[in-house]
Amino acid sequence: MTDARAHLNEAQLQELEALLVRREADLRAEVRDLKQSGLASSEPRPREVNDPVDIADERFLAGLDHVQLMRDQEELRDIQDARERMREKRFGFCEECDEPIPFARLLAKPTAKLCLEHQEQWENNHRSVPPFGA
Repeated sequence: MTDARAHLNEAQLQELEALLVRREADLRAEVRDLKQSGLASSEPRPREVNDPVDIADERFLAGLDHVQLMRDQEELRDIQDARERMREKRFGFCEECDEPIPFARLLAKPTAKLCLEHQEQWENNHRSVPPFGA
C-alpha cells in the first residue's frame, strides 16, 4: 500500500484535513436546518389558502430540498471515506491506478478518489440525461 506521506507533505495533509472539517461542519448545519424546518418533507406545509398551484409549487420546492438533503448526506459520507483513507495512508492516490492525485485537485475536491483520467472515464461511463434536454 502506498504511503500518502511520500506524495503529500504534512502541511498539505493538514490543509486538506482542515478543508474537510470546515465542509463537514457546513454540511451538518445544512442537514440539521433542512430537517428541523421540515422542508425536506414531501408534504406541503399547512396554508390558509389551498390553491392547487401554490400547493404544487410547495411540493416542487420541498422535492428540491429533499434532493439537496440527499446530496449533503452523500457528501458527508464522502468526507468520512476521505478521513478513513487518511488514517489508512491511502489518501491522495487514485483508487484505479494508485497514482498520486495532484494536490491542486485535492484542494478543489478533498474527497477525490480518482485521478483526472479515471474520473473522466467514470463520468463518460456514467452519463446522466440532462433534466430538461439539451
